[in-house]
Amino acid sequence: MMKKILIAAEYFAPINAIPSIRVTKIAKYLKLNGYYIGVVSRKMRYNEIIDPFLQNDLKYIDEHIYICESIISRFISYIYKLLNISNSKIIIISKTKHLKIILSKIFDNLSKTFNLYFNTLFLLTKSYSKRASKIVKKIAMAYDVIITSYGPFSAINLGYIAKINNPNLLWIIDIRDPLYNDINTILKGNNYYNLLKNKVIGKADIITGVSDGCIEEFNNTFNGKMKVIYNGYDREDIINLEKKINNKFSFTYAGALYKDKSDLSIIFKILNELIIENKICKDKVEVNYLGPHEKFFFNQADAYNMTDICNSFGKVNRKDSLKIQLNSHILLLASWNNIGETGVVTGKFLEYMMINKPIICTITGNLPNSQLKQMIKTANNGITWEQANDEKDYPAIKEYILKQYERYINNLPLIFEPNMQYIEQFNYNNITKEFIKIIEEFN
Repeated sequence: MMKKILIAAEYFAPINAIPSIRVTKIAKYLKLNGYYIGVVSRKMRYNEIIDPFLQNDLKYIDEHIYICESIISRFISYIYKLLNISNSKIIIISKTKHLKIILSKIFDNLSKTFNLYFNTLFLLTKSYSKRASKIVKKIAMAYDVIITSYGPFSAINLGYIAKINNPNLLWIIDIRDPLYNDINTILKGNNYYNLLKNKVIGKADIITGVSDGCIEEFNNTFNGKMKVIYNGYDREDIINLEKKINNKFSFTYAGALYKDKSDLSIIFKILNELIIENKICKDKVEVNYLGPHEKFFFNQADAYNMTDICNSFGKVNRKDSLKIQLNSHILLLASWNNIGETGVVTGKFLEYMMINKPIICTITGNLPNSQLKQMIKTANNGITWEQANDEKDYPAIKEYILKQYERYINNLPLIFEPNMQYIEQFNYNNITKEFIKIIEEFN
């Protein structure tokens, strides 16, 4: 008899957001392996756009229940959108650089305030969770398995409700981000978090996480099973994308930049040095940024007088993002590895594996030998600079960039011999098989 799997995820197709990708792809490949798939997720907000690839994946869903948030929540997301649009428009018409900076800071702070108080502090999530809970309570008995995608916290709440109403249900909590991060650490001692960690999560049968860092928090408090199941990629997303020859030696960074963590400064420093040394022609190099944090990106470039080689596309849909990545020579990745924040493996790295281009990864923090560095070394698809190992890594990455540039100038293929056997294990078709093992072994 076909098992029925319910997926509870606030972010799901067709929302153009990193949290939507993993859970949508898992649903797709579970369906292709013969399972019945039901999904509970929320409707898109005003400030969100459609991911065309994820929208196409909706055909694999048997039952999809969209939860409409309250009018107040929808109004909040509309205001959030207006703040960002107004910021862009006012900066464009501002006549002085000083005024642009002031206006930008004002609107940035307003947007962050909305995000913190209405999203992070559960006001938007609570609205969705309250309505979704009623649905999950009604349908829990009709399913054999529930997979809840954290974050936000709403998914864990829905899993708890499903498990209480159907104790025979297999509950898998899939964790994409550590339970505590920069924003919610202020609430770490809060009773809500203690309840979440000790009582609610304790009802789960297994916790899966995209890295060791995501599940290590539960080592001493969770009595069930824990398993790392990495993020992945879906090659079907790039089958029909156009590939062009770029007329400049191009670097591309796609994704968010987190202040004091994701730092590309070392790339700009090296490029600046190579240009001053007349080893690289500035007119033949460009660095592209695709993401919402243009200010951080340009600040890092400006520190080394490199803003004139930079292009910022802002936050684009994933189709356009993948096109630009495919037509680049080198992909840039930025992460961190600190005491208490280890094992960070970004979803973007797995997407880069699919693109099949050389990767240069910069890792800030006080710990060397990060998990990302080890994975890139095993995949043989790039090079890593770690702040904690700067003395050794800096000259190596500088030499790497120069060699790749020289091959580009001489119309030679870049140095790139990836370990495809290793990389292929991260195909979502293979990633999903790890979930299937858990589901089939459950009694």
